[in-house]
Amino acid sequence: MTINNPQEKAQCHLDTRKDVKETSPFVQIKKGAIITTSLDVAEKFGKRHDLVLRTIRNLDCSHDFSLLNFAERNYIDDRGKKQPMYEITRDGFSFLAMGFTGKKAAGWREKYITAFNAMEHVLLNQSNLAFQELRRSGKVIRIEATDTIKDFVEYATAQGSSNAKHYYANITKATNKALSLVKQTSGNHFRDMLDNMQLLSYLQTAEFIACNALKEGMTAGLDYKDIYQLCKKRIEAFASTVRPSLVINS
Repeated sequence: MTINNPQEKAQCHLDTRKDVKETSPFVQIKKGAIITTSLDVAEKFGKRHDLVLRTIRNLDCSHDFSLLNFAERNYIDDRGKKQPMYEITRDGFSFLAMGFTGKKAAGWREKYITAFNAMEHVLLNQSNLAFQELRRSGKVIRIEATDTIKDFVEYATAQGSSNAKHYYANITKATNKALSLVKQTSGNHFRDMLDNMQLLSYLQTAEFIACNALKEGMTAGLDYKDIYQLCKKRIEAFASTVRPSLVINS
């Protein structure tokens, strides 16, 4: 079986050597989902592929379940002809494999479960690494934003503001409010409570936008009050397009 775009996929226990092929289910990560294929299922369970296709199409499951767990695709066979196949999720495999009986089939079900578990571990590690990298980059952005706000406080003070120091809290509050994030009162640091990569990405982008607005306003020599309003408007305009659904309530 030929697998295209290997850089986008992670394979579990896949080896083309004959001595390994018989004991290794093909399970991969594709676009964030863990799947196997009807071709591999047919091969491992010793069934004709056309019969596996027919079984999938006749499964006694809902239409929605079928759409979510069995994706029809095409592949090129040994004769160079395009043929149908299915990409199958873990749930889809479990539903399909229930109809395969016998000791040998039970052995293959166990091997597939092991392979899916291994891929879930890989996917979790990838997500954790990506999230940690996002948090590290966020610290850099936060440092820059803090330095910029400090410059803005000095700028506002020089223009006659007697409460310029409050802009540290005001700008952070405007950013959090625009993204529907409310600081909890449990005593934990707000940023440490973010466990959603998308939310953290939104917050970082909002801080970057706020930072640039402050810099632009100061460079143009605008009144500090106008700069603050410019900063708020830019943040709100961004948030209106990507407002996240998850809200952290106080």
